[in-house]
Amino acid sequence: MHVHTDPSARRPMWYALVTPDGELTVGDEPYHDIRAQLGDRSEGETGHGFLRGLHPVTAYFHAPYHDDDRRMNKVADGMFWELSGPVPPGPDAPYADDDFTPEDRVIKLRGPVAFIDRHNWGLGREHLDALRTVHETVARRLRRRGWL
Repeated sequence: MHVHTDPSARRPMWYALVTPDGELTVGDEPYHDIRAQLGDRSEGETGHGFLRGLHPVTAYFHAPYHDDDRRMNKVADGMFWELSGPVPPGPDAPYADDDFTPEDRVIKLRGPVAFIDRHNWGLGREHLDALRTVHETVARRLRRRGWL
């Protein structure tokens, strides 16, 4: 039996990983290795939450089919919230204000979350800088409130 494998699956891409304890790391690994860090070795599925304000970056996560006892990832949730607000229309903003639904900003991420750009096969410097800035802002806010 021949199993077809996608050669791009082994090509490294830059990504940012946020752990439930709030740590942000940046790495350069193949997509399937990033996926493994999310916990996809357990039964479940992975998903992408699109960031309206940082297109085409997504929050990449794993959701187990069974009860999820992993810690809530408050920092990744906060980053998603900050980067998913309304954006003005334009060529670099495919998700303009007219499609904005406030409920779409609410997400309950558990376990590690990777911020990736599969469209360009890895995050660029501008996206990494924006993610670092938002991470710092969200982590500081959560620590001030005693939630982290």
